[in-house]
Parts: sequence; structure tokens; C-alpha cells
Amino acid sequence: MESSKGVVVVGGGAAGMSAASRVRRLDPDAKITVLESTEFVSHAPCGIPYYLEGLFSDASLFMNYTPEFFRQKRRIDVLTKAEFLEANFGSKQVRYKIGDENKVIEYDKLILATGAIPVAPDIPGIGGRKVFFVHHPAEAQHLRDALQGVSSIVIVGGGILGVELSEAFSATGKKVTLIHRGPYPLNRTLDQDLGHYVSSLIGGKINLRLNESVEALKEDGRSVKTNSGTYEAQATILAIGVKPNVRVNGLALGAHGAISTDEHMETSMKDVYAAGDVAESKNLITGKPDWQPYAPVANKMGFVAGANAAGQSMKFRGVLGTVITKFYEKFIAKTGLNEAEAGKAGLKTISTTIKTESRARYYPGGKETLVTLIADEASKKLIGGQIIGEEEVLGRLDLLASAITQGMTAEDLFFVEMGYMPAITEVWDPLIIAARQLMKE
Repeated sequence: MESSKGVVVVGGGAAGMSAASRVRRLDPDAKITVLESTEFVSHAPCGIPYYLEGLFSDASLFMNYTPEFFRQKRRIDVLTKAEFLEANFGSKQVRYKIGDENKVIEYDKLILATGAIPVAPDIPGIGGRKVFFVHHPAEAQHLRDALQGVSSIVIVGGGILGVELSEAFSATGKKVTLIHRGPYPLNRTLDQDLGHYVSSLIGGKINLRLNESVEALKEDGRSVKTNSGTYEAQATILAIGVKPNVRVNGLALGAHGAISTDEHMETSMKDVYAAGDVAESKNLITGKPDWQPYAPVANKMGFVAGANAAGQSMKFRGVLGTVITKFYEKFIAKTGLNEAEAGKAGLKTISTTIKTESRARYYPGGKETLVTLIADEASKKLIGGQIIGEEEVLGRLDLLASAITQGMTAEDLFFVEMGYMPAITEVWDPLIIAARQLMKE
């Protein structure tokens, strides 16, 4: 660093702490300050459904490392309960508040990692006492305590969080109603064939209401009125999505409302970087701006932002949209574009969906596996895929993500020499079967 002002990071989540740690690795003498509004750092909200289900009770486990670890082991000045107020890019200053005291800190490099916040629909009753959002690990214990004695819950939103919460609460014996305005759950993730398959899975465990829009929350959140009916419950959880938590003025925003960045994670303002859920990137397939608010992406964005803030030159290559979730025994995964996304991007596609078993037919315990592969019609390159199953889903997902990243065709994937053992796969792996089928298209 040329001066002693150093690096200021706003936000101590996955992206923020990855950025701060990378700066420290590359510059042992840098002055690094992290402003975090809660007492939690190095965290992500992915574990909240499992905490609400009771799979673990120690809320400190949400953190990979504690603030004290970063202070002592990495010499990063982590200020918790520090509320970010504003950034003055001209004077290179950040104002924040701890308690009742307003403070100012100067910076050479600023990294914004303020994450995302829940979308709150403009409907009557949104502020009811029994209406909850699921967002930050710092709020998880309060939420679990508030829902402890509740026997029935309405969840609004059939995305990843809504599906995971449906499992968490139904697994603890609560009556769950899931209301979703789409034609099937996870409709932004899955194409129609696998989407309707998921509908049958979820509908077999809870009261699943599709193609319904919420019009009002009544009786303090104990009643939900939709365009098709009214549903009674002891509490309502809204899980209809998140939006970038943009806390600054004067920076260019992208099409998704997130802070626009270049390949180095630098914003439209020199020496100001953005990383994680607050930052927009580009899609590796379309080359167009994209926003993927997931922890693995956030960590890598933070890593790149930290490297560049420390004086190196490193590029963030982009995102695919690789996600995986589960509902009871079934893992549900997607990478790249689905057909709807490809259509919006102006791509003509070929696709195939296959259903097979996860083990050799003579080996007991095999499970049904579904795979969809999607390729660009002109180039034949793979651009997306979806997998549902109970075994080896993550491994196949990661292989498929790698294949898409490397620009492989269905034929290239077909000739990948994958391992074979009757206890964990058929001799023709489900991905290879799907690739073979797609080669015929």
C-alpha cells in the first residue's frame, strides 16, 4: 500500500471476509478494517433451514471463523455491530456508527460486500407480528424461538428457500402450506418436465398450492388470502426472493439492480470494488450481465476483489448459475441455462431428458435418477443441465458444470472416461446416457 489508510471492507459475510483474508495474504503489512452490522462474520444463510429444523443448536456454527480469529490470527480489524452509513468517494471516507457514536474511516481501497436482503411485497398485513422473513444467521435464534410452539405455517414462495423451509418444518411435525405463484416449485431453476416431477414430490408431503398469488396477510399473519382462497396458520413466512442490498449512491448499477463491476470486481468508481450478492457479474454462456446470489460465487468474487485491492491483477471469469438443494431424500440440481433462460438469451437449443437407475440393476438399493441436458443447436456445446436423484447428484452436477465451463459438446461429455462400480452407478452413467441421447438430436 502506498499510504497507511488501507483497505476498508463493508460487510463481513462470505465475500467480505474472503476479500479481507486475500488482502492480508498478499500484503502482510496492509491495514484492513471490516465493518459488520451484526456479531456474525464469515457466514452465509444457507444453514438457517437446518437450524430451524433442529439439526444443530449452536448458532455460532453459522460462522466458519469468529471475529476474534480474524483479529488475532489474521490481524484484520473486525468491527462488529458497526452500522454502515455512507461512503464519500471524493474524500475516500466511510461513515459508520457503533452504538450512538458516529465515526469516520478513510480508505485507499474500498470493498462493498453488503449482500442481499429479502424482497418484501407491497401487500396489506406485511408488518404483522406473526409474519417473518428468513435472511441472516444473526436473526435465526429469534426466529426459531418465535416459531417453537407453532403447529401450522404458511410459506409464501416456492424457490430454493421456500422448498428447504417446507422440509424443515414438515420434518418437525408442523402442518405446512406452501403457496407459489408459478406453475411448479423451483420454476426459475427447472424446466417443465423436472419441475412437475418436483411438484409431485413436494405435494406428497405438504399442502402445495400452485399458480396462486398472495393478496393480503390477515389477522397479524395468521391468515393468508390469495387469488384462489384463504389459508389459516399460526405464522407466515415470506420467502419470495432477495434483492441486492445496495447501500451507496453514485455507483453504476446493472440490469439486476446490483452494483455493476468489471472483471476485476471494480465498480464505476476507481478504487471501489463490489463482491458477493451486492455485485453483478457476467454469464459465462451468454456473456451478458448476470446476478447469482450464492455463497460459492460470493467467496470467489471476494477473493478476486481482495487480490486486486492488494495490487495484483486477477479476473473473475463469470458465473454459470450452479445450484443444488434437496427435499427429503431427493437432491435437485441445476447448472448453466435452463431452456427458458436460453430462450430469453436468444439461443436455439436441443435438449433431452432421461430417467434411469443410480446403481446396477442387480445391486440392491438403486434409486431413480433424472437428467436433463441442454445444448446450443448451432455449436452443439452444452449450455445447461438439471439432475434429480438420491445418489451422486453433486458429483455429476460438478462434472457437468466443468464440462459447460470448458465448452464441451455432448459428444465430448460422452467420451469422458467416468468411473464405474455397480454399488454407485450403472456401467452407463446417467450423464453419459443423457449425452448419448442428446447426440441423436
